[in-house]
Amino acid sequence: MNFTFYFLIGMNVIILISYVYHRGQIEYSKLRHQEENCTKMLRHEEMAMSMPSTLQQNVSEIFNKIDKMVPSVTFTHIDNTTSAKNSRATLLNPKNVYCIGDNLTVQLDMYDYLGNRKKYGGDFFRPRIYSPELQAAASGRVEDLNNGTYLVHFTLFWQGRVKFSLMVYHPSEGISALWRARHASDGVISFQGKFQYGSQEAITKCGFRLDEPDDKLCKYLDHRDEESIHCIKIPNLPCESLTYMRGVNHNPTYLTALEKQLFVRSNIAVEISKNFEYVDVGNCTNSKEVNKEKCRTGMDSPFPSGYFMKNEWHPVFCNMFPYITSDQINSCLQGKKLYLIGDSTLRQFIMYFTGVINNMKYFNHPYGGFSYWEKTLLALNMEKSTYVHYKRHGFPLESFNFYYFMEDAYTSRQIDQHAGGKNTIIAITMGQHFRQFPLHLYIRRAVNIRRAIERLFLRSPDTKVIIKTENTRDINTHVERLGEFHGYTQYLVMKEVFRGLNVGFIDVWDMSNGFATEDVHPQLHVLKNIISLAFTYAC
Repeated sequence: MNFTFYFLIGMNVIILISYVYHRGQIEYSKLRHQEENCTKMLRHEEMAMSMPSTLQQNVSEIFNKIDKMVPSVTFTHIDNTTSAKNSRATLLNPKNVYCIGDNLTVQLDMYDYLGNRKKYGGDFFRPRIYSPELQAAASGRVEDLNNGTYLVHFTLFWQGRVKFSLMVYHPSEGISALWRARHASDGVISFQGKFQYGSQEAITKCGFRLDEPDDKLCKYLDHRDEESIHCIKIPNLPCESLTYMRGVNHNPTYLTALEKQLFVRSNIAVEISKNFEYVDVGNCTNSKEVNKEKCRTGMDSPFPSGYFMKNEWHPVFCNMFPYITSDQINSCLQGKKLYLIGDSTLRQFIMYFTGVINNMKYFNHPYGGFSYWEKTLLALNMEKSTYVHYKRHGFPLESFNFYYFMEDAYTSRQIDQHAGGKNTIIAITMGQHFRQFPLHLYIRRAVNIRRAIERLFLRSPDTKVIIKTENTRDINTHVERLGEFHGYTQYLVMKEVFRGLNVGFIDVWDMSNGFATEDVHPQLHVLKNIISLAFTYAC
């Protein structure tokens, strides 16, 4: 009996141990399977986080295209850099008689200050032809052979004596230095944000990226467009109380003392020696200009895109009509809404309407001039049912006065807010305020604007959209912060990003270069042509 009892107890123990063991194996198998699944999920998440987004890929592709155009060179003495005076300009295949419409090529052979032939390209030129007595001018197109030789192609658009301007704006060594300096930081100006909460007020540092732990930062993120602004947290003030923003210029530099020698005024925009001064152009066939179709959205804009004659712009690819007088502009804008999204160069439109031709009146606008360009403006013509609205393009802004940040909105978000329609015109620009930051920022902003326009066209394909490039500015501007080469690379980005889109493209870089406009705000005669082309597209 004792044997049977202990035998049964032993069997139960064995069964229990076996059950526990097999149950453990099952649970272990489940846990192992779960662990493997978790590991796989973590790996997928890590891969997803490490893989660039479609937007980031687009930005990188465009940036790399520009980067390949920029020389990567160093120098130990300014004598080893490009000398305009030692370089030579030669008129290829000169003719006794030139006719309107002929193409003409000038060869540039570059030398350094010691008289040595340059063996690489990358110099920055702004060539043009002009006839002062005719108030005529046009840009030239530069072909870089990447061996120290360049071909500059001109089209002879008008009859008369045509002169040449062939300036080395910056040598290739300077371009390489500017490109490196532009991307050595997150920008050469910083920002201050003013927080207001009840009776409390404080100012703190803001920017695109700040070297602070995450828990010390207020983050203002746009996840869709991958935009971000950061400010250092202020104790006892919520992040939502950020109210005002301003720029702060600490005058940092990322150029060496040697590189700075390239950007003294005497080394900027120096004419190349040439054995010719002008050519005489005749109307050989006495033929009249071929009739072109009216400028319309979606047309491709070549370079050069046109020429000035008697201070009037003549596009080479379409026919532009004047929209200068009050009656002309009223005929276009009657019953329409015009939204201007950009900077002070686009604000010139609304200033022209209200201050030059006086066909509209501001709604509660006590400010004048460009001092308060960041203010949102509204102008109306009640009789013609015309509505014109100006709003800045959003952060970053080079405004050293505090401006109301809470109404800030990126251009893409502003476009998203508009229903559009056949009576809606949206004009967009950006450029000057982005020159002080790495080019990636500008590219991302441009791509996001294109995407917003594409969304707009899906819901309202008959909306008219006008893209205005940035323009040239004065030679004496701070080269590292605001120089022309920075503007030129942004101009190339804008042409690349908006190609193939059903928009009206105004090549103001070409216009201002051709007419040698040295003003961040183009003069009135240039502005009139910009407005005329915009409304030829839109009306």
